[in-house]
Amino acid sequence: MSAEIVRADASRIAGIRAVEEACFSQPWGEAAIRGELENGHSALFVALADGGIVGWAGLEALFGEGCVTNVAVLPAFRRKGIGRALTAALIAEAERLSLDWLQLEVRVSNAAAIALYASLGFAPIGKRPRFYDYPREDALLMRLPLKEKEN
Repeated sequence: MSAEIVRADASRIAGIRAVEEACFSQPWGEAAIRGELENGHSALFVALADGGIVGWAGLEALFGEGCVTNVAVLPAFRRKGIGRALTAALIAEAERLSLDWLQLEVRVSNAAAIALYASLGFAPIGKRPRFYDYPREDALLMRLPLKEKEN
């Protein structure tokens, strides 16, 4: 299945919120999503399929560094390349912004997501103990270098 990946705007908030509700025990609220859309340092993308939003992803860029704020795909649409396409959109945006690297946190138990990120070039660089709630769990910190180091 293919999904169309497009830049999100305020008209997509309800759809992003619906994905959040379906995917997470502590979903982002409308105000948080709107704030990300309006802050000027973030880029949000949605995946469109079957007439609606089936996934979304975002990044925040500050001082040449990028942080993936979220990648979420509705359960019925997982394992269909949508998470990969959303993450690729974030990488392309990070490259467009000439960021030095892109970093993310992922639950240590989320083997599928860890494998996806690793296949796109992200490598583990550490852990954040007790990062997630409901259930309490560590986060694996992963980073994708986007520029060669200068000597």
